Amino acid sequence: MKTVLVLGANGGVGKAVTKAFLGAGWRVLGLVRAGKAVADGIVPVYADLFDAAAVAREAGHVDLVFNGLNVPYPVWDTQALPTYTAAADICEALNARQIYPGSVYNFGSRMPRALTPQTPFAPDTLKGRIRVSIEDLFRRRAETGRLRTILVRAGDFFGAGASQSWMNALVAKDLGQGKIVTPGKKETLHAWAYLPDLAAVVVRLAEIEASLGAYEVFHFENHNASANDLAEAAGLALGRKVTVKHMPRFMFSLIALFSPFMKAALEMLYLWDVPHGLVDCGERAQKSLAQLIGPVPRTPLDQAMKTLL
Repeated sequence: MKTVLVLGANGGVGKAVTKAFLGAGWRVLGLVRAGKAVADGIVPVYADLFDAAAVAREAGHVDLVFNGLNVPYPVWDTQALPTYTAAADICEALNARQIYPGSVYNFGSRMPRALTPQTPFAPDTLKGRIRVSIEDLFRRRAETGRLRTILVRAGDFFGAGASQSWMNALVAKDLGQGKIVTPGKKETLHAWAYLPDLAAVVVRLAEIEASLGAYEVFHFENHNASANDLAEAAGLALGRKVTVKHMPRFMFSLIALFSPFMKAALEMLYLWDVPHGLVDCGERAQKSLAQLIGPVPRTPLDQAMKTLL
């Protein structure tokens, strides 16, 4: 039986991934702080994230690390890079490859509509520049033989367990009342990632990781959908019409006066103005997810939206 250590096991993506690994017959360890509980079936590893030797000692043999760490927006400028550096140190101490979910922040506000693995980075926000720095860290360590990484770039997470995601906290918050809310235009394309589908991809890549290079990047092309598309799919799930409501931008500025999270999120609102979608494979790519793992999991959008009710 293979063993995976999940960093961020109690987060939205961490919970989805641990469930998928357990379903695939893996032994699942979860790194948690003392006093914190983990879901049934997960073996807790009580150690400090920033003490790689202690984590390795407590975890024992590990075949793979899933890096599902989530640094809160308000402290990204000071804590994000040290946190992901600590995750890389843990992987080195364990001599285990990591799978890390990347984001579209790297491409900036002038990004093209279709984002392939070959699309150049052009970050123009603090969070985008930090994301690029994190990936540079992983890539440099791979080039020197210190770390092996599979990066799966995904859109905004959504699903029943992603309570802090844009979808769950805002866009589909009033779905039960027949409403979809968007900060942008109704027709603007946006990249989304349904967590059970992403988790299934992570497990499939874990099963073949030994055949991959030291640093691999894949784009998870799941649901590239506008607010109108979400409303249409939700309408199918509900069996009635779902309307799209626009949330004026000034409302975010007002909320930011009292919310550290929203204050830190303001620079990312361009994601609702710039049409973008992830594409699995570009013209110059050597291999795509579909070529490596077969049909890429993609739950129909109406079924995925139904889980949010």
